[in-house]
Amino acid sequence: MLREQVALLRQNFPMTLVASLATALGTMWVMDGAVDPQALTAWLISHVLVVMGVYLSLRSMDPTTDPARWSAYKLMACMAGMGLSWGGLGLVVMHWGNASSVVYAIGIVSTVSSGALGLGAPLYRAYLVYLSCAIGSVLLAIALAGGPVLWPALFLVLVYFSLTCMQASTADTATRRSIALKLENQRLVGELRAESQRAQAAQQIAEKADRDKSRFLAAASHDLRQPLHAMGLFLESLQRSPLNAHQQTVLDHAHAASSAAAEMLTTLLDYSRLEAGVVKVRPSAFAVQPLLTALEQEFGVQADNARLVYRTRETSLAAHADRSLVGLVMRNFISNALRYTTRGGVLIACRRRGQRVALEVWDTGIGIPQHQWDDIFQEFLQLDNPERDRRKGLGLGLAIVHRLVNEMGGTTVELRSQPGRGSVFRLWMDAWDGALEDEAAPLPEDRSLEGLHVLAIDDDEAVLLGMQSLLQSWGCHCTVAGSGAEALKHLGDDTPDLIITDFRLRHEETGKQVLQALRTHLGTAVPAIIMTGDTSPQRLRDAQSTSALLLHKPVSTGQLREAMVQLITQPQPINAATTSGAAGP
Repeated sequence: MLREQVALLRQNFPMTLVASLATALGTMWVMDGAVDPQALTAWLISHVLVVMGVYLSLRSMDPTTDPARWSAYKLMACMAGMGLSWGGLGLVVMHWGNASSVVYAIGIVSTVSSGALGLGAPLYRAYLVYLSCAIGSVLLAIALAGGPVLWPALFLVLVYFSLTCMQASTADTATRRSIALKLENQRLVGELRAESQRAQAAQQIAEKADRDKSRFLAAASHDLRQPLHAMGLFLESLQRSPLNAHQQTVLDHAHAASSAAAEMLTTLLDYSRLEAGVVKVRPSAFAVQPLLTALEQEFGVQADNARLVYRTRETSLAAHADRSLVGLVMRNFISNALRYTTRGGVLIACRRRGQRVALEVWDTGIGIPQHQWDDIFQEFLQLDNPERDRRKGLGLGLAIVHRLVNEMGGTTVELRSQPGRGSVFRLWMDAWDGALEDEAAPLPEDRSLEGLHVLAIDDDEAVLLGMQSLLQSWGCHCTVAGSGAEALKHLGDDTPDLIITDFRLRHEETGKQVLQALRTHLGTAVPAIIMTGDTSPQRLRDAQSTSALLLHKPVSTGQLREAMVQLITQPQPINAATTSGAAGP
């Protein structure tokens, strides 16, 4: 508070000094002939010296760094000097002037004192010192030299002094309140800025954590897919070997563990693709029944193994949405229903309400309390899995559903559930009443791969060995290489029937670059499959820009064989983007 008062007083001083000099010159003109010129000149010179001294003193002050109390004392001394200088005018007039000059002097000093009120208002003590010195000198001159004739003037001066002091006190109170408001505003602004900075810092931390999470998911997905992919290839090769009953049981358990790990990594891939923003929505009209049939073929065996009833209610309805993304949503719904249902079964149905169509998944599972209906769509949250049993998944399925629905637009999810009785999930879409395009022709019947020359490229030795073992068990002639240069060296002048390459190789070489180099060298667009465990958005876009079929590790042997049959049967370039298990949408 004192520092602000000092700063205001110092800020007001320079103009006051100029006004004081102008008033002193005016006094010389008014008092000309009424006061001894030498005495008046001496007073003017002394007043100018006081003004200069005050000005130099102000120049040496720095209210922002000097102690506030020391600066206040210095300003009070300056005010006292100015007050004594103007009060000295009264003493000069009393000794060397006439009666009229006394009246002029009292009026001038009073006027100057009133004008100084604006200067000293920020610091009441400084103005009080000024007023006491200025008016006190006049009162002393009147009392000593005026006699009874000037006693009324003495009384009036005393009244003026009292009223001016009261006015100065009021001005001081107003000034202090104004300063207090200013300081409070500065404090609030500082708090708001600090809060804004904290919020900005928290946002930056959250954004960095989100980016780190995405990078971690992408890196972990890739690094884990490589050995799992190799393990799947070796397990398939082992499956074709003669085994006794115990060995077959152990192999079945190994297959189950590998499939569970592959399912979790596929879920991570779907989630990271959504976060990366590489999911493209391509809505179109499609019949619902073929999708339901495909889902029954996919999950029916799983339900049978769990001793659950899997039923599909046939429908002739059609919808307008992205069929592949709708399929992904339904897979998550059904997988979730089977995971949390121990008796009874699941029912997949479709119904229409006005211009909307709903795909429904009913189950007789554990059910969900109503207060947790919103919570289940959060990431990594599982209501009935506190021990984090990975056989029950990662808790990302419904989070993926939530993001997919937001991406598609025009679709909504509805949930109804009763604890202990089961749940129903509905995916609402736009209905379609128009004509439908013919469904894509089914893939050709499985055919023998005997004698097929396949070039396999991967920088992971275990994957190469597993790939070689699997392809040879299918009767293929397999050439393996760890890089593009090694592949060119091993091929010589031979042209393979099919190329299978990993996308990320050593020394920052990519499968895209390898394919371009090989096709240029061979002079033909050899059909190709790119397999990757990478979920980096840029790498996914690079891989999808080639004319190769994109598969995501770990690739099951069925998926690999199906892709190979598709390519050798339809050798034209394919820009494919298949769904979970093959390539992402």
